[in-house]
Amino acid sequence: MAKGFSEQERDAIQTKLIENGRELFQKYGLKKTSMSQLTKSVGIAQGSFYLFFSSKEELYFAILENEEEQLKAKILQQIESPMTARAFKNLLMLSVRMVQENPFIQQLFKQEEMEQIIRKLPAEKMQQHIKKDSDDLTPLIKSWQKEGSMVQESPEVISGAFRSLILLAMHKKEIGEGVYNSTIELMAESLANQLFKGE
Repeated sequence: MAKGFSEQERDAIQTKLIENGRELFQKYGLKKTSMSQLTKSVGIAQGSFYLFFSSKEELYFAILENEEEQLKAKILQQIESPMTARAFKNLLMLSVRMVQENPFIQQLFKQEEMEQIIRKLPAEKMQQHIKKDSDDLTPLIKSWQKEGSMVQESPEVISGAFRSLILLAMHKKEIGEGVYNSTIELMAESLANQLFKGE
């Protein structure tokens, strides 16, 4: 039977699972990282792992969400007021660069690990993730719409367009390396001009 943990112990173990899991997943990938490696790294029995996560895919996804939260915080620091099409394009390009420079997020797409996560992760978990993305951006979108700089489109649709550009940026090989940078810049500029009225 899995050992019981105090709330303080649970918090500490969960934090270590996320920290050590990031290192192990980045080194070996999702498929090759074993449950034994994960639990040994934090000093718990394999059965105790399920007190924290239902699968290693759920742990991987928790790490991914943590990475995204850190990126969002950095991106939000760069927001200009009032927002213009040019400033928004620059913000989009910054977001793309930060995602490209994050080795954990890059690995997710290069090693086709997203497919494994989607197969194993409960559908509602992915829906919650998408909803949180929209919820995080909605106050900003509404403030830009209120000041008259952004078109009156649904915040969910605008969040979806932003997310689509980031996902597109993960497919450099499919887009073609020779035209990749120009293509992403054109898409970012087109989206910014579509959403914002002022240059």
